Amino acid sequence: MAVDFLAEKLVLLQTQGFIAESRLGARDRTCLKSLFEAGVLQTARSGAGRRVVLHDANALKSFMSKTYPSGPEGVTAKVSSRSQAIAELRDSKKARTTQPVAVLLRGFNGSTFHSGNQALAVADWSAMAGVAALRLDEKTLWGFSGTVAFVENLEVFWNFEKLDIKADIAIYAQGRLNSKVLAWLASPAMQHARIIHCGDYDPVGLDEFLRLQSACPGRTELFIPPDLESLLSRYGKKELISDNIAILARLRKNADPQVRFVVELINRWGVGLEQEVLLLK
Repeated sequence: MAVDFLAEKLVLLQTQGFIAESRLGARDRTCLKSLFEAGVLQTARSGAGRRVVLHDANALKSFMSKTYPSGPEGVTAKVSSRSQAIAELRDSKKARTTQPVAVLLRGFNGSTFHSGNQALAVADWSAMAGVAALRLDEKTLWGFSGTVAFVENLEVFWNFEKLDIKADIAIYAQGRLNSKVLAWLASPAMQHARIIHCGDYDPVGLDEFLRLQSACPGRTELFIPPDLESLLSRYGKKELISDNIAILARLRKNADPQVRFVVELINRWGVGLEQEVLLLK
């Protein structure tokens, strides 16, 4: 079995010296651009269609060695998914599956998670240790009824009480939310949890809110401080916008009233705002 679809096609090219042009998608073409430019691969007529013909087998072999350090078939030994991705693609982030996700949280107001007959007193745990943690996997799905706040940045997570948000649980989102966390929030066990997104007031932060809202429709809201415009005008940062123009363009077409409100302020002042500013109060 090949590492990925491109590896499978390259093996076919090596074996038979050509491949139908239609089998190469746009992403394949991008990956193989240097080979086409060097003439290693060339297109040619083949009956009523076209095909890609191999003109330099050694050059293709060298390209494959650099792209797939363990060969196009990958590793056969049983290793972790991220180790396998490094061995096959030089990049742990390309792992097909990941380890269980660790979720850091702080509980208040006597908050407790439940799973079957088991109870996890998160508020008590947080009071004693300063923080609690969950391992998210397919074995145990902890459920919660109450208000959960997702906090984008660590400093705000540690000082969550200063935001004066009426939440029972604060969870550290660690930037972009892991898809396993979104799946957990959307699971039956968490259907009675109301979600508040507390992130930066910039395109990425708003985009994360929409991901949460899509996973948990009808029970997700965006935390908007009453003096947001004043904070934006005084402490806003242009780079938070200029680095994310494409996302902002998409957000400008979004109909959600909370997103539209923040986007209008961003448009007006031309800046975004990091959420740590809320700790100045």
